[in-house]
Amino acid sequence: MEQKPKLTISGYRGIWGKNLNEQIVFDFALAFGKMIKEKGGKKILIGRDARQSGPASFLAIKEALESIGLTVDNAGIIPTPSVLLLVKKLSYDGGILITASHNPIEYNGLKFVMSSGLFAGLEEINKINELKEGSNETYTPSKNFIEEDNKKFRDIHIEEILKNLDVDLIKNKRYKVAIDTINSAGSIIAPEFFKKLGCEVSAINGDQSGNFAHEPEPLVKNLSQLREAMSKDTFDIGFAIDPDADRLVIANELGEILSEEYTLVLALKDIIGKDPSDIVVNMSTSRMCEDIAKDFGKKVFRSKVGELNVVNKMFETGSHISGEGNGALIYPKINTARDSLVSIGLVLELLAKENKTVSQIVDEIPKYVMKKEKFTFSGDLNSLYQKLRIKFQDALVVNDLDGLRFDWADSWIHVRPSNTEPKTWIISEATKEERVNELFTQVKLLL
Repeated sequence: MEQKPKLTISGYRGIWGKNLNEQIVFDFALAFGKMIKEKGGKKILIGRDARQSGPASFLAIKEALESIGLTVDNAGIIPTPSVLLLVKKLSYDGGILITASHNPIEYNGLKFVMSSGLFAGLEEINKINELKEGSNETYTPSKNFIEEDNKKFRDIHIEEILKNLDVDLIKNKRYKVAIDTINSAGSIIAPEFFKKLGCEVSAINGDQSGNFAHEPEPLVKNLSQLREAMSKDTFDIGFAIDPDADRLVIANELGEILSEEYTLVLALKDIIGKDPSDIVVNMSTSRMCEDIAKDFGKKVFRSKVGELNVVNKMFETGSHISGEGNGALIYPKINTARDSLVSIGLVLELLAKENKTVSQIVDEIPKYVMKKEKFTFSGDLNSLYQKLRIKFQDALVVNDLDGLRFDWADSWIHVRPSNTEPKTWIISEATKEERVNELFTQVKLLL
């Protein structure tokens, strides 16, 4: 039986024309607007990635919010982290993002932002779902969409990052960079940012058409175009971002695409050197973070998977740095959100400070082998967890905070349900590939 999508703290995502359409968007937006109005709010900021269903979604949201007396500002095609930063900095009462993040092109989605610049939490999500269920208003499209210039919004985001970097140090290096922006939300702002840092930039898939040139999740297997482009010239570093530009993957000076785990690790290496702090990462993130923290005498705290979970744990522990191993850094001194532009700036600052290549810095970090796989599992997860506990009785640590994770001295494996689709994840990391494969095989035999 197909599992229907639902609104969670990770937002709502569906296939356009199937389980997401203008009426569904209108209903969710109206429910969010009513909640904001109950809190005394008046003004909402809306931004989107470049998916072609974005304009229709924007009009439905605008109609819903204005129908109850709220004012709407259009941030246009812009990164998700830009909207979170702007809502807080410009004192909006909330924000709505039209994006399906790294999901395939046929999807779109919604994310709701509170005045704090954070995504709606569980209490707010429950309220939105409750208000949506109680609504029966019909949306009738009646307006043409008009794109607006959003340079003022882009500039605010860029300047907020620049004032927290050693810009002159980076500029003096005159780095030559390549970036794949997948024809979406980062296509304009990323080159603008690089130019402010004195970089020579070569953009790949650099328009805002929403025609994704490859699978949108920024993983090694999907980034052959970046690798090919870098093989034709000499670059200091390469980058790739996802459609809403909150996640980042790095290529070294040889054009080799690094695991997405290295984005957080390299940015972390820069931050912790100038702002020593404990660190928060999710349950599926590489042990490389522990290695970096140990060098500075700091702790690593683990949270459930999901941006809001990581941020809440960061506030709880008083940490100044957090992130997830899917290419996402959160540095609240600049932005309390996963932000690819922040990660780019910090990684360039690290290269400049250490006066080393990407490969040289990576070679100094302990090596692990990681494997991630998601699959459809129709059985009972609790029953699977019981079998895993019996199978892995020799584990040194068992953690059931988010699914089930088992740790040994040389390895770990994590089994958990996805937050964004009806799938189950297996993630494992070890010092040797044979150990990862062994752990995967043992789990799969129990499915």
